[in-house]
Amino acid sequence: MATVPPAERRRLLSETPFFAAFPEAQRDALAGRLAERSHADGDTIFLRGDEGTSLMIVASGRVALRLTSPQGREILLAILEPGEIFGEMSLLDGRGRSADAVAFGPCRLLSLERRDVLPVLRESPEACIRLLDLLTNRLRRTSDQLEGVALLNLPSRLARLLLTLSEAHGARSPRGEVLLPLALSQRDLGQLIGASREKVNLQLGRWAAEGLLRREEGAVVICETEALADIADAGTP
Repeated sequence: MATVPPAERRRLLSETPFFAAFPEAQRDALAGRLAERSHADGDTIFLRGDEGTSLMIVASGRVALRLTSPQGREILLAILEPGEIFGEMSLLDGRGRSADAVAFGPCRLLSLERRDVLPVLRESPEACIRLLDLLTNRLRRTSDQLEGVALLNLPSRLARLLLTLSEAHGARSPRGEVLLPLALSQRDLGQLIGASREKVNLQLGRWAAEGLLRREEGAVVICETEALADIADAGTP
């Protein structure tokens, strides 16, 4: 039974940068073809290599994209928020999924099949450009992430991550501090930068002792943004 009403589906597509480029009539037609699915926290949405013919939209909750080695080591590639899409690579080439997708808390997804989206892409150059922009941004983000793991020390990697998260989700106070609501655990932060939970906890503790930040329940307050930026830029092992 669908729980996302038709008007909400149309609104979600119109506010998603990729689908906003579609003509309104085509976007409304696609909204009627959306399939809905719900997942509990930790549910596997798909695994790397699974057959994939659909693109998915996060309607509510969050989704983690990650890679897992045969030895069980995990690299967290991204945490997707409501309105973001994933699965676009399989949508384009019809090949297997390139990463694992896991529910990061309860989430609701809307999906579109390749057969429904490709005809619209063939008729809309603007939509194709938006999709290329999306793919390019994700490639740059993955490249930056790999660069950090390979070339930068842990303080620099963690500082970069906190600053990136603060730009997306932080709120600046009149005192110049940045309140960053942090739903990610220290283990999640570690997976995003290729470090253990223990090392992340130790580094956050050092910065708290130095007055660069302080930890509050469910949040980090960045007190010295410029100092953290200097650490992010230094980064030599």
